[in-house]
Amino acid sequence: MNFRDAIDRMPQKGKMLLIQDVLRVDENDIACRASDHRGSDYPLRLNGRLFSASLVELGAQAAAAHASLFGVGGHHAGLLLSLRDVTISEDDVDRLDGALDANAERIHFDEGGARYRFDVSSGSHEILRGEALLMMQAVNP
Repeated sequence: MNFRDAIDRMPQKGKMLLIQDVLRVDENDIACRASDHRGSDYPLRLNGRLFSASLVELGAQAAAAHASLFGVGGHHAGLLLSLRDVTISEDDVDRLDGALDANAERIHFDEGGARYRFDVSSGSHEILRGEALLMMQAVNP
């Protein structure tokens, strides 16, 4: 399966699909890029500001894209069950000029869900890191 097919199966659509590109992927890891976060209509902005904490969604989407590529059959609904050990290193995302890179590493995967470590950065600036527990369920498109 290619990345575009995996993305099409994910529940995020339109502006809420934050990932624009996959830089690399293997059975355990994925590296994704998002570059439209500067737009005033970016869905994670609140009163014009992009808060670092909201970028856990980008990390979770990288994890969900990986899960879609390696194990979740068909269209699915995803649910972020929990976040753990989230550390925010950069509080002013708007001052960073580069694209946003989201990486996810699979820790555990089974039929009911997956656990991933993730990080989001821009250039050499780490913005945040943490772990996400996801539940994915197949649905009819």
